[in-house]
Amino acid sequence: MPSESETSQVVVVNNDGCPDFSRQTLKRSSMLKHKTDIENLFRKGRKANIECIRHTYIKYSATSSQGEVRIFVSAPKKYLRHAVDRNLIKRRMREAIRKNLSDLRKACAENNIGIDIAFVYQTNIINDYSDIERIIVLSLQKIFSEVYEKI
Repeated sequence: MPSESETSQVVVVNNDGCPDFSRQTLKRSSMLKHKTDIENLFRKGRKANIECIRHTYIKYSATSSQGEVRIFVSAPKKYLRHAVDRNLIKRRMREAIRKNLSDLRKACAENNIGIDIAFVYQTNIINDYSDIERIIVLSLQKIFSEVYEKI
């Protein structure tokens, strides 16, 4: 049986004394859902491939006082025939994005800009989470550097 020190987890607490889970969340409002927004992103956005994931992004002036980053994740049936596999890849991509999006969100909030980003999985091989996370990190770094240069 594991000791108490092995099973305890570090929980970050905010000023109110409640656990702070807001730092690395991917809320439903940060997902790109509207068909017109998605079509606009793919029509006017900048595109790049990094290994098996294609990312497309577009920058715009944020309407709210804070910048926003909206995400779209896709695993097409063309590459992954089974829904179970497509859902697995999308879950892995969303988790990698959730864990690594904070720097881009901070930059957008500071400069009052918004960014829509689409990630499209483009191979029929089911990669491990570590491979997907590495590719997502490279994509986000590239997007961050390109957006930050233009600010």
